[in-house]
Amino acid sequence: MLRILSPLLLLPLMFACHGSMSATQPTGSGPSSQETYEYGDCPKYRGDCPREGTLACALKTILTKYDACSYHQDCVAAEFNAKCSGAGGCPPFYVNREMKAAFEAAAQREIDRYCENPTCKGGGPCGIIEFQGYCSRSRCTWIRVYSGGP
Repeated sequence: MLRILSPLLLLPLMFACHGSMSATQPTGSGPSSQETYEYGDCPKYRGDCPREGTLACALKTILTKYDACSYHQDCVAAEFNAKCSGAGGCPPFYVNREMKAAFEAAAQREIDRYCENPTCKGGGPCGIIEFQGYCSRSRCTWIRVYSGGP
C-alpha cells in the first residue's frame, strides 16, 4: 500500500524539482506571458517563476483527460519541449500510450502560451534518477525505479 501511495504523495512535487531559476530577457514591453498566464479555474499561483503554479495546475488538469489505464504497461512518459517552464522532466507526466500524442499536443500548446515571452526560466536538477509508469486506481502515475547499488 505504501509503495502505491508514495508516488501519489509526491505528485505535488512535480514542479518542486525546479529549484533553480534563471532570469531571461523579456522580448517586449509590458507584462510577460508568464505574468499574465491563466487557465480555467486554476489559481494564480507563482511558484519559482510568475504563475508557474498556474501552469502546473493547467497541465495536471489536462493530464486527467489522458491518464486512464487498466494495466501498468498502458502508462508511458510524455515528451514535449518544456521551454521556460521546466515542466514534465522531474518527474515526467505519465499518460495512456494510446493518448500520448494528444496529451503532448495539448500540453505543448499551454507551455507555448506560458513561455511566449518569458522573464524567468524554471528547471533544475532532479534527485530521482529513474521513473517507471505505473497504473494506480485506473490512473497513470509513476514510481521510482530502484536499481542495484550499495
